[in-house]
Amino acid sequence: MVLINDQLERAQREDVELSQRAQRLAANLQTRAASALARGGREELARWAESGPQRGRRLTVFVFDAQGQELLDRPASRDVRRMTRQWLDENTVPMPERRGQFTAAVVDPDHGAFLIVLSPPPRPVFLRLFGPLGLGGLIVAAIMFSGLICLWLARTVSRPVQQLRLAGQALGQGNLSARAPDNACRRGDELGDLARDFNRMAERLQGLIDGQRQLLRDVSHELRSPLARIQVALALATDSPEEVQRADYLARIETDIERLNQLIGEILSFARISQDSEPEKVPMDLGELIADIGDAARLEGQPRRITIFSDCPERLPIRANEELLHRAIENVVRNALRHTPEGGQVKLVVRPDGTGQVEIRIEDQGPGVAGQRLADIFDPFVRLSPERGEGSSGGGIGLAIARAAIEQHHGSIEARNRPQGGLCIAIRLPIEGGQPPA
Repeated sequence: MVLINDQLERAQREDVELSQRAQRLAANLQTRAASALARGGREELARWAESGPQRGRRLTVFVFDAQGQELLDRPASRDVRRMTRQWLDENTVPMPERRGQFTAAVVDPDHGAFLIVLSPPPRPVFLRLFGPLGLGGLIVAAIMFSGLICLWLARTVSRPVQQLRLAGQALGQGNLSARAPDNACRRGDELGDLARDFNRMAERLQGLIDGQRQLLRDVSHELRSPLARIQVALALATDSPEEVQRADYLARIETDIERLNQLIGEILSFARISQDSEPEKVPMDLGELIADIGDAARLEGQPRRITIFSDCPERLPIRANEELLHRAIENVVRNALRHTPEGGQVKLVVRPDGTGQVEIRIEDQGPGVAGQRLADIFDPFVRLSPERGEGSSGGGIGLAIARAAIEQHHGSIEARNRPQGGLCIAIRLPIEGGQPPA
């Protein structure tokens, strides 16, 4: 601002000096114009105005007669026309209002009165503002203006980056609710994309950590129950004077220890499957795997006279991790056995669907699940109705293991109630090569 003020003052001083020089020039031209008028009258004055006084001075000379007619028919500016009207109306020599515009009146008794107006061309704006600095001054001003623009752009860009940095720091310090602000997410540029991706990442991270915390609480609850029973049974066995009662308490302790060992094994399996995002897969025959699971289920269902109906193609090649897939399907089948009443039937049906996938349906004849809780049965340690939620082997984590294993095979698993009663769990897996066998 100091530089600009200094240049403006300099331009004003130069204009004053130019006006003074032009006034002296106008007096000189007045004498010469009168001489030309005396020599040849109106025509000589016109020739003089066209060729003489402005040569080498970059001045435009206008000569008006008493009727306001310009001798050379030059287009005059609005200011020049105003000065001419003032001279005609008031018969006075007007003083120029615009810097650098000069006048001189020539009066001749024989040829009439004439007004001479000398007007230099307007100087470029940057010369008027910056005087001798000229283009250099303009460059300085441009640099200053560009600096202001860059400062504005820097603040526009750095503010959302700073907000993202603060949100990232808060998230790293354990504040799982930290998010990028809405104004950053509403942006339509790459910073807006980054803010939205950050929020999606934060939501996913919060969901995973909340799930782990919930799993830890559930595991603690599930382990506490058998440990409490073991502690009570051990105290009773110690205090019991009869050998038979002591043996009964020790048998209960052994049963609870087996259940506890099984629960710990299932928890470790679930943790291992959840962490292994891409297990090793090899070509295998799904039909053979289903036959083995069906045979084991028949043996398990014999004490309660539960029959296993299996319908599967003899050869169905897929690419999978045999151990994980066996565990997943076996957990679903054992869940069906557990909830099928005595003398009932469990169906195990396998069919290619014609779209490069195979569907495995396990149907039981149990009480089913409330419609709003169907998706919840695949969560670890979920609490359902007493008919389906209690007394399950694996501590309520078997179906969670099944879902994790199926998803690692890029498949899907869902549950639905059968119209005739019972639950149907459908597993969909990709077939090797993408096409069902002939």
